[in-house]
Amino acid sequence: MSLQATPTVEASVDISLRVPRGESEDLQSGVAGVLAAVEAVSEVTVDRVTSVRPAYTDIRVDADATLLLTLSIDGDLDGVVEARLADGFGVTAVHDVVSIDRVEE
Repeated sequence: MSLQATPTVEASVDISLRVPRGESEDLQSGVAGVLAAVEAVSEVTVDRVTSVRPAYTDIRVDADATLLLTLSIDGDLDGVVEARLADGFGVTAVHDVVSIDRVEE
């Protein structure tokens, strides 16, 4: 049995996602809701929405966000953050992991 580190990190990301129509009060809270639903994410701050493209059933959004994540590490930290976010429902692309800082517990 191997032990894996599970650090808490703060990551700033440039991301594209689909926000369901009518599910939130405003676009920023919709973005935060999609990102908060990703398994490892515990806190979300949407820094800014950079692009909006309405579609029939959702709104396609590009955004910059800061996230607090708890991760099992089995590779480089940037790659782990990107992979975890890319697996999230509604996330269409992780363009850049701008920065990652470990959070002292």
